Amino acid sequence: MEYEYEVLIHLHDQAQTTQRKIASRTGLSLGAVNLLLKRMVRKGLIKIEKITPRTVRYILTPQGMKEKARLTYQYLRRSYRQIIEITGAVEALVSARQGQLEEPVILYGPADEVEQILKTCLRDLGLNFRLCRPEQGPPPLEENQLVLTWRFEEEEKLPNRAVNILKLI
Repeated sequence: MEYEYEVLIHLHDQAQTTQRKIASRTGLSLGAVNLLLKRMVRKGLIKIEKITPRTVRYILTPQGMKEKARLTYQYLRRSYRQIIEITGAVEALVSARQGQLEEPVILYGPADEVEQILKTCLRDLGLNFRLCRPEQGPPPLEENQLVLTWRFEEEEKLPNRAVNILKLI
């Protein structure tokens, strides 16, 4: 389903593309892309139009556009639910440590979507935070300082000090 969605988006953006470009964008093998496209043709999501013997155009059918919209809606719902879960976990963690929390909260991990969610949540809670990147090494910590991470690799670098927020949801 996830790959179908990515292929549908790619084909919507670029009807005249190659299976190699689709494979590169989705991370699938060329053989897997070929099978997926055949399955999508059978389902009626796309049509293949030969332009020359070596060039084809992939056309999203009305059913394909409907499926793309359905998958987009599912993706947005999942993403929104995850944002709510992460926010709730941070609020519960901060509430449990009320009065014991040494500021600023350390966000230890890569710059990505989860970091953005955590920064927004901490700002909404009126808490200061500091960003620390794994490539800079573990940050110096105070006794009761809260360290939030969202990747297993970073959690291992700070045993018994970092809280992997994704494990709490």
